[in-house]
Amino acid sequence: MKKIIFIYLMINLWGYGYDYPYKDPYLATVLATPSKDMPKFQEKSFEEITLELEENNTPDNLWYLDGFRFGLMAKSHEAPVIFLLAGTGSKYNSDKMITMSRILYQNGFSVVMLPTSFDYNYIISASKTHAPGFLKEDSKEIYNIMKLAMEKVRDKIKYKETYITGYSLGGTMALSIGELDSQEKYFNFKRIAAINPTVNLYDSAKILDNLLDDNIKNEKELEKLLQNIILGIMKYSEENKNMKIDEAAVYSLFKQLGMDEEKLKILIGVAFRFIAIDINYISDVMTKSGVYTDPNKKITKFQSMSEYYSIINYSNFQNYIERIGFTTYKKLDKDLTMEKLIESSNLKMIENYLKEAKNIAVFTNEDELILTPDNLRYLKETLKGKIKVYPYGGHCGNMFYKENIVSMVDYLKRGELK
Repeated sequence: MKKIIFIYLMINLWGYGYDYPYKDPYLATVLATPSKDMPKFQEKSFEEITLELEENNTPDNLWYLDGFRFGLMAKSHEAPVIFLLAGTGSKYNSDKMITMSRILYQNGFSVVMLPTSFDYNYIISASKTHAPGFLKEDSKEIYNIMKLAMEKVRDKIKYKETYITGYSLGGTMALSIGELDSQEKYFNFKRIAAINPTVNLYDSAKILDNLLDDNIKNEKELEKLLQNIILGIMKYSEENKNMKIDEAAVYSLFKQLGMDEEKLKILIGVAFRFIAIDINYISDVMTKSGVYTDPNKKITKFQSMSEYYSIINYSNFQNYIERIGFTTYKKLDKDLTMEKLIESSNLKMIENYLKEAKNIAVFTNEDELILTPDNLRYLKETLKGKIKVYPYGGHCGNMFYKENIVSMVDYLKRGELK
């Protein structure tokens, strides 16, 4: 009984001492961190850089995604360089990426900004298979792109040390790439920080799919909810013309709209479903799989996509994995099974590295949405002394909270995990 009381008190004291404002994981994921609770940083601009890769064979209707693009936020003097890897579906210049880059820049780093393997530009212009989402293969491809990117920017930066970090899928990639580099020793990363990583990409895909599929009955119900949100935003804006639209305003709006847990799950699920729909379409076109598009029919530059999106019809991540990803890799390996493919997208494949590496740290939350209880337990047991688990924050909701940033920067600069 005494042990139970002690554990209870420790949990409550830990939660009490951590003041991130949103205790609900779904609300945290949607609203993220209020600007007043974020660290101060300069509004630093970045340079967009293009790599022309051999894999580039952009379809006419996706001409605007031609050439692989990444970003550079460089110090004018010698400074450590850090690779920043984006989360699922994020471009290298998404809001989260720019914010994190500016924070890292503010703390003394030159930053190389790279998209996730689920970025449309990456799928078309950088991926050899054009079928991303499988950790082992994606890590090898991104590792090679990092080498090319470093060669491209070498005359723009002065550095002696190299680091890597990433959030969500990018955090998982950072760990996997760290394992590759521990063997190849091309970059010799001084430290690696993974923020809110997934453990098993397939588990996380199912979780994200189910946020929508388990909480919405049909397409009409979804359209009604989205319409109510849009009308609510319009009405709120009309009634509060002089009010700054910030996190507090959005929170107030959500309360007015009665955004309960179920609706927040749907909202998060919809955001990720839009990514899944685009992945299904773009990967099908690029791999010529013929699931949604006719590989023998030429798609013109300004052709309407409505025909194809009607066929895709809210297809999810699992549909993509089973219909396109697996069949693409099966052509390369006749002995491949779905079970083997899922295993190759699991951090457990680099378990020895995770246990033995002295230069890695993971930051996550007790209520992380993309981890199953077993996933979180695995991280805690495998990364003893190398993981910090906050009591709440959802998926990347507290990523920019002051206390989180201080911990991450302390680790990167001094190797201290407080």
